[in-house]
Amino acid sequence: MSLEEIREQNIKLVVEKALYCFREHGIEKTKVMDIAKAAGLTERSIFRYFETKADIVQAAAYLFWSQTLERVSGEVKAADIGEMSGIDQVRKLLSVYSNLYFDDPKGIRFTLDAEVALYNAGKSLGRDKQVINRPPEPYEISSSPLVLAIHKGLEDGTVNPKGDVKELYYNAYDSILGVMQRIALGTTSATDLDNRARMRNLCEMFVMAFQGG
Repeated sequence: MSLEEIREQNIKLVVEKALYCFREHGIEKTKVMDIAKAAGLTERSIFRYFETKADIVQAAAYLFWSQTLERVSGEVKAADIGEMSGIDQVRKLLSVYSNLYFDDPKGIRFTLDAEVALYNAGKSLGRDKQVINRPPEPYEISSSPLVLAIHKGLEDGTVNPKGDVKELYYNAYDSILGVMQRIALGTTSATDLDNRARMRNLCEMFVMAFQGG
């Protein structure tokens, strides 16, 4: 194995172990020494691959969303939505996305902690510094299932062509993620409401908006 292959292997290992540690113990409580120990490396060697802890957090966030999008894509494929109308596809996709909290509450809490940590480190300011593979992708260039569903809905007439579908696309993703993060924090609203029903109702509000209701 070449030195470059060893380097790439070690970076991959560090990011995987970092994501595990961040999810289990939180970003603030996790030290680089803890990640090094989990990866079987020295702290000094980790800093050969990453300049700061914030860089490790960012890499872990990339990995989390990559894994999450893979899982969502698998669920969508299993649901076989191809024959559905555009708006029914939108409904199904928002439902799958909104269930991420119930499938992975620690992961959703990590997304919030990562956003705060990266903002504090100056790594989430401006389009060029955002965690770029966190949903949603830019609407104009996205080939995500949700964008394809919106396009199908525009073609088959189940999505209102007069609506601002780009704004709805971003609002749907951001609103659902925001509520999931609030639930992960255990806010008052999260303890006073039926959270599964809350997510279903939130998704349906956006479905109605895409329909022009």
